[in-house]
Amino acid sequence: MASTARIVQLNFADRSFPASMVDVPRRNLPGSEWVRIEVAAGGICGSDLHLFNGATGPAQALSGYAALPMDLGHEVAGHVVQAGARSGIAEGTAVAIDPVIACVARGIKPRCAHCAAGRASTCHNFGSRVTTPGMGIGFTSGLGGGWGDEVLAHGSMVHVLPPSLPVDVAPLHEPLSIAIHGLMRQPPANGDPVLVVGAGIIGLCAVAAVGSLFPASPITILAKHAHQGDAARAIGATNVVMRHDDGRHLDELADIAGTVVRGRADGRMLAGGFPYVVEAVGTAAAVTETLRLADGRATVLVLGAAGLTTVDLTPVWFKELAVVGSFCHAADGDEHSIDRALELLAAGALPADVVITHTFPLEAYRDAIAVAMDKSSGAIKVMLIP
Repeated sequence: MASTARIVQLNFADRSFPASMVDVPRRNLPGSEWVRIEVAAGGICGSDLHLFNGATGPAQALSGYAALPMDLGHEVAGHVVQAGARSGIAEGTAVAIDPVIACVARGIKPRCAHCAAGRASTCHNFGSRVTTPGMGIGFTSGLGGGWGDEVLAHGSMVHVLPPSLPVDVAPLHEPLSIAIHGLMRQPPANGDPVLVVGAGIIGLCAVAAVGSLFPASPITILAKHAHQGDAARAIGATNVVMRHDDGRHLDELADIAGTVVRGRADGRMLAGGFPYVVEAVGTAAAVTETLRLADGRATVLVLGAAGLTTVDLTPVWFKELAVVGSFCHAADGDEHSIDRALELLAAGALPADVVITHTFPLEAYRDAIAVAMDKSSGAIKVMLIP
């Protein structure tokens, strides 16, 4: 094993680009419950792109939860090449990684109230800096990442792949698990119509998750780009509505929901709407529109990771909406959201040939980021292959 490993770091060393690929010394396992994983593939997430496109994200509130330099890449799968004696994982095992580094992984005792209850996604100790300075893989330093040769992970963060699931497809578990965990936070009634606003990877994962977990629910998705709409149809959306700047998509959505449009100009809103709406974009316009498309007393699930922004909250009180937030992954009920995601991937619920549109070698990370940011490229999920 070489003494160094490559990693793409957010380090601002190059004035022309915030990330650089560097060689770092291979770190020893932090403990006997940890493993070393050789990365087979790492996905580029929309939240990663916020670091490169200047978009306003939740940076201020989360400033104490990340590290600089930051080892990038939180959508990760690979093979265990070194296993601590108490990790419970055999060397050679193909695995996916839960990027969240909570109490158990940090060795914190007693665990915080949320970790003790199995809710690691809301761990109180993400910002503790115990073991590692950041809240998770892809947001910390010293442990590697999906945009690199290797990752160190605690055994509690490791999920064994189903035998039929190719390891280079498995990083799709991460966005799919996000959608599953969100839906399980406050599930729709099976049979209730579901609207998904946004047809990027999170929106498409929401379609796949609803279709598998709540098969009686018809799914409508609001898409911005034609290739996203095509992907949504392939995954199983009942209705695909294309968004138009002049707002005429509201009339089509009203017809599907069996309601009418009220208001004028930029204030138009559905009088009724959809009983369950998933926000999967994260922009101010998308959040505002999502609230306006919900039915009275509907559930609005916010998956788009919106940060500091200005949103019209009128529908929240006017329609008596229940707004549900969701972050990352957790054990929901009797099964972890990542294990559910791996099962659905193995069953073909989110076809890799539909959503993985581009792959790049690790050293071409700048080109990969450029393609992922340019939706005219047809990109949905871009993967880096070390």
